Amino acid sequence: MRWLRIVTALLGIVGVPAWNAIPPASASDVMSGGLTPLPKVTLTWLGQSCFVLTTAAGTRIVIDPLPRGIGYELPVGMRADAVTVSHEHLDHNNVALVAGGARILRGLTSDKKGWTRIDQKVKDVAVRTVGVYHDDKQGAERGLNTVFIFEVAGLRIAHLGDLGHLLDDHQLSLIGSVDVLMVPVGGAFTIDAERATRIIDQLRPRLLIVPMHYRTAVSTMSQLAPIDEFLAGKTNVRRLTGNVLPLSAVKSRPAAEIVVMGYY
Repeated sequence: MRWLRIVTALLGIVGVPAWNAIPPASASDVMSGGLTPLPKVTLTWLGQSCFVLTTAAGTRIVIDPLPRGIGYELPVGMRADAVTVSHEHLDHNNVALVAGGARILRGLTSDKKGWTRIDQKVKDVAVRTVGVYHDDKQGAERGLNTVFIFEVAGLRIAHLGDLGHLLDDHQLSLIGSVDVLMVPVGGAFTIDAERATRIIDQLRPRLLIVPMHYRTAVSTMSQLAPIDEFLAGKTNVRRLTGNVLPLSAVKSRPAAEIVVMGYY
């Protein structure tokens, strides 16, 4: 069993998530096996706006779980401590992706006419929300949306969901400083490349910018623009071959880096 847990840790490091009932290897397990210690925090991209936030303590939070039928392969038997849902559209609220027992944190009320105020801990992760809109007409076209902010290991990580507008001063104040920003860039249903760039200028993330919700080679949502429109003219870009991004609170570059992740 001990070696199976070490293999599971290695799979996570190289970008192949093993979603099963075996808990993540602890730092002591990895060190005793002569392997590289796990990073404190990782983000895994499953496609669209769905990420898995994993901490060194083994806490796992699934963000905006995606459904089958939009092009991406989905893991089987995934377990997590919590699932967050920015809004109740089908490409963001497939909580059945996660096996039973996870805490479900929905950003909107059951009638979708208001925001649920969330400010709580999921083990070692502090989770809170800021209410925003899915369009630039205060929700008149596509309803409400929620920004989720996660704080762990000295990092403040913001997931913008399907944000549809520039942020006002009050919203910026509520969100606060950001280290890692997951931002939609594909337009059509959310902010487009130009507005995403302006949002980044508003929030000024300290470390990393992770684009999401754009058209990929497998995406069936043809209305979305590809990532190239967002990346045009930008120089601080890194492309991952895998879908796992280690995070660190230590700043090693003078400006925030844009990281284009692979998907599951």
